[in-house]
Amino acid sequence: MTRHSAGIATSIGVLTLLLTGCTVTAQPEPEDYTGTWVLEGADGDRATEFTVSADRTYTARNIPIDLACRTGTAATSPPGCANGDSASFSGRWKVADGDSTGIRFYFDDHFVRQGYPTNGALGFYSGSLDVPRPDYLFVRSSSD
Repeated sequence: MTRHSAGIATSIGVLTLLLTGCTVTAQPEPEDYTGTWVLEGADGDRATEFTVSADRTYTARNIPIDLACRTGTAATSPPGCANGDSASFSGRWKVADGDSTGIRFYFDDHFVRQGYPTNGALGFYSGSLDVPRPDYLFVRSSSD
């Protein structure tokens, strides 16, 4: 192969990468999730919120049953799922891995729910992910 042919082949390869938009989307870092997240529009002492700590623990207060009680089984669900309209609990969290971005919440080593980054907020779906807007949208507390 001549030097000219090698140069053309390299140029075509670089141009192909540029035209296909081969980019890597930045995953949010763990510290991007720390702080207090309040249900959009909620306020007062009974506010619905997640407080996410840097040590990979969280506290959830007044979380709606359809958001907190994913499994439908009392033994694997957070406290409050068997009776009431909201649940308060704590557990551990981790950044979602793979193709799915977000934060995953666990209670007693059982997956509870995943929050998805949505325009600076955390979106939660209680049903299908195919709907245009999350069922619950949590925004950072103004005190953070």
